[in-house]
Amino acid sequence: MLNRQKLGAIFLFAGIVLYGIIHIAAVIHIPFVTVWSTRWGRYLEAVSETGGLIGLVVAILLFAIGVVLLLTVLIAGMNKGKTIQEIRERNREFDEQYGSSIRSSYDGQDR
Repeated sequence: MLNRQKLGAIFLFAGIVLYGIIHIAAVIHIPFVTVWSTRWGRYLEAVSETGGLIGLVVAILLFAIGVVLLLTVLIAGMNKGKTIQEIRERNREFDEQYGSSIRSSYDGQDR
């Protein structure tokens, strides 16, 4: 099973590739657009004439879903309070097991 990070990266990459393909087709078709002024502009008219409107919407959705998945993984990993608490706990365990003599002998050395 794919985890969220891999799935987010796949969706993001798929959205970028799909948008790129639709964009290239629309840019190639723009000189052949006969309507000079439309409600959405010549670019979206070219996308519409090449049959890429649904693909454009799907590309934007894939991109957005990929970004959301990657951001949720990033935000979940940024639980700093818990991380700092774990570091302090491990530091205390280290001091109990090995004592502070190792650190004091290391601090006294010349570098």
